[in-house]
Amino acid sequence: MKIRLLCMVAAASLLARMVIVASAPVQRTSKGPITIEMCVWGMPFENDLYTKVYIPEFERENPSIRVRFHHFEDYSSRVLLSHAGGIAPDVIREFSQTGMNWTRRGMNLPLDKYIDGQDGIDRKDFVPLLWNDLQYRGETFGIPQDINILGLFYNKDLFDKAAMPYPNGDWTWADLKKAVDKLTIVQPGTSTPIQKGLDMAWGGDNFRPFMYQNGGQMWDGDKAVFDSPETAEALNFYRSLMKTYSLTRSDEGRGGLGADKFFGAGRVAMYVDGSWMVPSVTKNSPDIRFGVAPLPRGRRALSVSGNCSWAIDKDSKHPDQAWKLVKFLSSDWALKKYWQALWVAPPARWSALRSKEFHDITGIQGGAPGLPNPADWQDRCAWIGKVLENGWTTLEYANPYTDRMMVHYNEAVDKVLIQNEDPLKALRQAAEDANAEIKRSKDSEALN
Repeated sequence: MKIRLLCMVAAASLLARMVIVASAPVQRTSKGPITIEMCVWGMPFENDLYTKVYIPEFERENPSIRVRFHHFEDYSSRVLLSHAGGIAPDVIREFSQTGMNWTRRGMNLPLDKYIDGQDGIDRKDFVPLLWNDLQYRGETFGIPQDINILGLFYNKDLFDKAAMPYPNGDWTWADLKKAVDKLTIVQPGTSTPIQKGLDMAWGGDNFRPFMYQNGGQMWDGDKAVFDSPETAEALNFYRSLMKTYSLTRSDEGRGGLGADKFFGAGRVAMYVDGSWMVPSVTKNSPDIRFGVAPLPRGRRALSVSGNCSWAIDKDSKHPDQAWKLVKFLSSDWALKKYWQALWVAPPARWSALRSKEFHDITGIQGGAPGLPNPADWQDRCAWIGKVLENGWTTLEYANPYTDRMMVHYNEAVDKVLIQNEDPLKALRQAAEDANAEIKRSKDSEALN
């Protein structure tokens, strides 16, 4: 009995001490560095840029801050789960579409007081359109890192063999159609292509620039408005570029081979893809002499783009220190380093785009190759500056309801390309279905 009583007294004493400790304010025992966390996605070799270049230099410049680095697979899910659990990293790399959705869900911290404050940045040094999808209800929720752009890849040897001039920024749809027809070679007596004039992922994503070039648009606010006569006319032209022998737009129909593989094998004269593919084609197809040009213009010159940015989690316990890292990662110095090593997407700042470092691509071990020949840089990268300096690209695609809209948009393009349906009819049905789904989503959001 005495032992039991002593145990009860000891337990009560311990509980009392626990309550006192729990209710007392946390006292920092030392004034050591503050640790902030950041997360990215991407190829593993990209991690070296962060862990061996960025973070050591940042910590050298900011000795009171330490950075804990995370590379997430299944990125969107990991970020959402960590945020829901209250353990999200302070600094988060975001893509334009997901970043916009996360901002609307209240996950990102408004940054205007930092951007425009004493330790701020010059907004005017960034490509102007990159701010569009980072602003919501009059506030700014991220800092641009880069921009990717769709361009026209072309095989110089196949053009030389056909005695045709290379594509350039002055090409029109008529020039493109002429080149497709002349550079398409079919085995006699069959519809089997020996050489394809043009290939790409035939679907809604790569149709979008043709729509914009012809005066169509995707959105009016949150309403899908791609069912215009201008878009239907563009889709009819797009269909004329896809010859009857073309394989399906899905890579599954190609045995897992995409258009870049056929291009790299020398079987395709032109193909449409993003700036992010230039290092890959350079590395995987070293024997191909190729260049990249702005997309041929319709009524106007226009490509489509996406971009990455740096954001701060709204629940960060160290937002001031997180801002210092965001500012560093989006600095002229950091963006030049990123481009020189990876060159998958051009830097967001004019100062980096117009610098001598933009012409000096070193590559990164185990990943993107270097580009030591200035003539190769001229062929494969010079088009980027031309597009951005002239404002020949758009981010209009980005919208909180893009994912829902694209399901129906892709269905309409498929019906026209594969089933030969009337373009305007297919687009009108798709827009009607998309807007009905968007309305259901908005009604559901309003209930929650």
